[in-house]
Amino acid sequence: MQREIVETLLAGRDVLAVLPTGYGKSLLYQLPAVVRRRPVVVISPLLALIGDQVASLRRRGVEAVRLDSSVGAAEQARAVEAVRRGGAVVVYTTPETLARRVDAIAAAEPLLLAVDEAHCISAWGHDFRPAYRALGAVRAKMPGVPLLAATATATPKVREDIVTALGLRDPLVVVRPPVRENLVFAAEHVTVSERDGRLGAYLRRLRPPGIVYAATTVEVDRLYVALRRAKIRALRYHGRMSPAERRRAAGRFLGRGGRFVMVATSAFGMGIDKPDVRFVLHAQAPASLEQYVQASGRAGRDGRTARAILLLADADLDTHRALAARSRLSAAVLRRVGRVLAAFAAEARRPAVETLALAADLSPRRAEAYLRPLAELGVLRVDPDGTVAFPPPQAGDLEGAIRTLAASFETVRREDERRLAAVVAYVDGGDCRVQTLRHYFGERDVPPCGRCDRCRARRRTSAAERSLAAATAAAKAGRSAEPSGGAV
Repeated sequence: MQREIVETLLAGRDVLAVLPTGYGKSLLYQLPAVVRRRPVVVISPLLALIGDQVASLRRRGVEAVRLDSSVGAAEQARAVEAVRRGGAVVVYTTPETLARRVDAIAAAEPLLLAVDEAHCISAWGHDFRPAYRALGAVRAKMPGVPLLAATATATPKVREDIVTALGLRDPLVVVRPPVRENLVFAAEHVTVSERDGRLGAYLRRLRPPGIVYAATTVEVDRLYVALRRAKIRALRYHGRMSPAERRRAAGRFLGRGGRFVMVATSAFGMGIDKPDVRFVLHAQAPASLEQYVQASGRAGRDGRTARAILLLADADLDTHRALAARSRLSAAVLRRVGRVLAAFAAEARRPAVETLALAADLSPRRAEAYLRPLAELGVLRVDPDGTVAFPPPQAGDLEGAIRTLAASFETVRREDERRLAAVVAYVDGGDCRVQTLRHYFGERDVPPCGRCDRCRARRRTSAAERSLAAATAAAKAGRSAEPSGGAV
C-alpha cells in the first residue's frame, strides 16, 4: 500500500494509514520530502524514537533535524529555518514543541504534516496523550497542507476519533490486517507457579533471536537471572537501567549475528527493527491487544515464519491495574486541581507550583503532571521561575479544558478495563487466534489462519474424530459379516 499512500499525499489529499508493525510506515512521510525536495514535518510522541529516526536518515544522506525539548533554543531556531529554507529536509517534532512553533512552521508552508502513532489522540486508544488533542488546532493553521495520520493499531472507534480530532478532509483510509501472515500465534492461561515451567518449555524449543516481554522491571530482572543460570544467552532492557546500559544491550541484540534472548519491558519497543527475530513471547500478559499485536509484529520482519506466544496469569491483571493507577491521571484529582486553579485565577494571582500543590493536597511532582496537559491546551503556562500564569480568557477556557480532559481520563480508565477483558477473552476463547485479533480491530468474515494453536488443536480433534468414526464403522462392518449361529 505504500505507493498508493505516497501518491495520494503528493496529490494533496489527507490519508489515515493503519498498517501493522513492519509495514514501513516511516517511508510514507520520508519519501515525499526526497521526491519533491520540500520539507516534511513529522510529529512523534517519543524523544527516543525521534533520535533513532533522525540518525537513520542522516546515515542515508537525507537531511533530518530535531525540533523538540531535547535540543536547545539555538538548534530549534535552526530547525525552523530549515523548514523556511526548503529542500529535502525531514523535521521531527513533538506535539508540545510544535504547538509553540506552529506560526513559524505554518508560514514556511511544508509539503506534508505527518502524525506518527496517531492513536495517541484518542481516549479510546491504548496510549492516550492529551498533547495530541491540540494537533487539531495545529492542523487548522495549515489547512492547505496534506496530513498523514499513521499508526499500527486502531479499532474502528479510534479511527473515527483520529479523523475527527485531526480534521482530516475526505481522507484515503488504508487499513491492513493487524497481524502478518507469517506469524504463528499461541496463548495459555497459567497459574503463577506454572509460568516459569511453561516459559522454559517454550524457550527450549524456540530458536533465538527472540524477545521475552514482562510487565515490570522486577520481573525482567528475575527472568534475566534465571535464563543466564540456565545457560541461555540473555540480555535485558528496562527503564531503570542507565542509558548507557540500555544502548549496549540494544546494540548487542540488534547487531548482525546476535542470537540472544532479550528480556524486556515495553520500553524495548519503538524503533526496534531487527528482521530475523524468530519469536516474541509475553511471559506476562500485556495490558491490551493493541500492545500485543504491536509487540508481536517485531517478530518475523524478514517474512519467514515466526512465533507470537502469550502466557496469562490472573495476577497479571492486578499488575496492570496497579501500574495504571500510578501512571494514569485521575478525573477526580484533575477537578480538584481545577477548583484550586480557578480560585487563584479569580484573584489574579500567580501561584508557585509548590503552593498550588499544597492547596490541592498533592506532591509538587504530581501537581506538575496535572498542569502539563492544561499547559499543552493553552489554558495556563508554567514559567521558568516555577509560577503558574493564566493567559487572557480568549486564549483558553480553563473550565472547559478541565471538563474535556476529565471526560477523557474517565474514558481512558473505563477503556483500560475493557482492554484487559479483551486480553482474557483472546487467551480463553476457542476461536482462531488471528480471527479473534482481526475481529477486535473491526474486520468481519475473516477465515481461520490454519496455523495458530487453536486451529492446530481443531485439526487434531477432527483427525481423531475421523479415526474413531472409521474404526467404529469397520467394527460394525465386521460384526455384520459374521455368520449367524444355529441349525441351517
